[in-house]
Amino acid sequence: MSLISHLYRGELAEWCVDRFTGSKEVAGRISAETRNRDAVRPPVGVEKRHWSHVNRAFSIRMAALVQAAPPYAALLGLVSTGLVSRDWAHYQAARYPTHAELSPTERRRALDLRPTTHGWTDVNRGSAFVPAPYYHEGYQAEPVLADLFDRMRAYFAAHAPLGQLGSERGLARLCSLLAAFKYAYRNDSLDEPAFRLFRNGVPTVEQLHSAAVDDATTDELVALARRLDESGALAELRRLAGDPPPGQPLGYAGPTFFHHWTDNDLVITGPAGGTLIDVHTAIATNKTAQSRLWVWKLLTSAWLDTADSYQVHSVGLYFARQGALITWPVDELADILLEGGDRDAARDEFRALAEQLRIQERPIRATAPLKPGRHTIAVTAVITNDRGRVLVARRRDTGLWKVPGGVLGLDEPIPTGLRRLVEEETGVVVEPERLTGVYQDVGLGMVALVFRAHIADGEPASTEDSSEVGWWPADRVDTELGQVIAVNVRDALAGQAAVRLHNGDRLLSN
Repeated sequence: MSLISHLYRGELAEWCVDRFTGSKEVAGRISAETRNRDAVRPPVGVEKRHWSHVNRAFSIRMAALVQAAPPYAALLGLVSTGLVSRDWAHYQAARYPTHAELSPTERRRALDLRPTTHGWTDVNRGSAFVPAPYYHEGYQAEPVLADLFDRMRAYFAAHAPLGQLGSERGLARLCSLLAAFKYAYRNDSLDEPAFRLFRNGVPTVEQLHSAAVDDATTDELVALARRLDESGALAELRRLAGDPPPGQPLGYAGPTFFHHWTDNDLVITGPAGGTLIDVHTAIATNKTAQSRLWVWKLLTSAWLDTADSYQVHSVGLYFARQGALITWPVDELADILLEGGDRDAARDEFRALAEQLRIQERPIRATAPLKPGRHTIAVTAVITNDRGRVLVARRRDTGLWKVPGGVLGLDEPIPTGLRRLVEEETGVVVEPERLTGVYQDVGLGMVALVFRAHIADGEPASTEDSSEVGWWPADRVDTELGQVIAVNVRDALAGQAAVRLHNGDRLLSN
């Protein structure tokens, strides 16, 4: 679950209701500053999906005004559908101006890297994407989509100057297409017209463009861009950025915080620091329940920037239909919401609760089947020292001991994934030697590949993921780690090439 999902329900929602007792005052300001403005409206009778689509598309347009960065969520959406490989998406991300100066090694992971005021942050947590079952295999769409992205990059470079309006009609059509791809990042893409084209083959660029874009939506996005300029909001964004010269970025697009747990739209950076801004295209801005969620997400996202990656000192909401930009200094907004409560104590309490919930989710994401009828692939390394003892690690999130390993990311090479996962849990770099077993969990939908491996560099130590590491004799592994893990280790120590079935901790085949 993302941060906004937790703010809608569960412990974080309860915490905010209990602590942010001044939410009504903030909601009142939002209503007052947008009430008497003539809103840009869509045509009568639009579908429900139209509202969220326009919000996504205009957020993408705003991002392009601020920074010439990859459309991160759109590329991730294409990966999550299985239409393209993750390597393809990394290659595309690396071709955007923000990422062009990365080293060759970094360019191979460009989609995972986001620029910040301190350098780069890595948002990849090793999550696995599973291709949607209704699309064809083999990444046949990559050449057409590469052509599409080449054309889009060229068009944005020529017609979307940073900090200024450009050829808004053409830009609106491209942002609408990117919004369709972005939708697939966190949603089922079956209902998106652009994705329906792929079920029976690979469409042309022109067919994709026609399916995802209509004149009414284009007109609306153009009107929203004009409202941004005419209302003075665009000039205010430039002012917040310190009025940089033409062609210079205003800040950062697509900032992400807290291990990619929360995504926002923009950070405008200037002499006084960063202003974190979310873009909304709602017409109704007088509903307290909705307004408080918008503000809660802003403030708590700023709180969750624990590394001070963007030096956020203020936050804001931009209401695109009304042309209203409303900002608050972070501490001032916290004081209003807390009605004089201890700001630092509340921030620390929120961070601790968010960390607890994130940790609780991690084993669920790592073990639950992601699609019916599909298996998740895991890798495990059995490593011994010169006394024949087995390297094990104790996870911080579960408190349980295990043999190091975990779930592969989609398109992550097996040796690369094995090295990454072992290093994350033990701090050592390993080299796989040989495959010693394939273990299928028929209940969980998991296939585990177990390898013998040896340490190539480093000494075992606790890490962010593991609180302890140790060398255990094989008989302790047998008695304390359960039947299935014990068999995995015994097979590896014996050098067997075993293939076995199990259901959770119960072995089904010998």
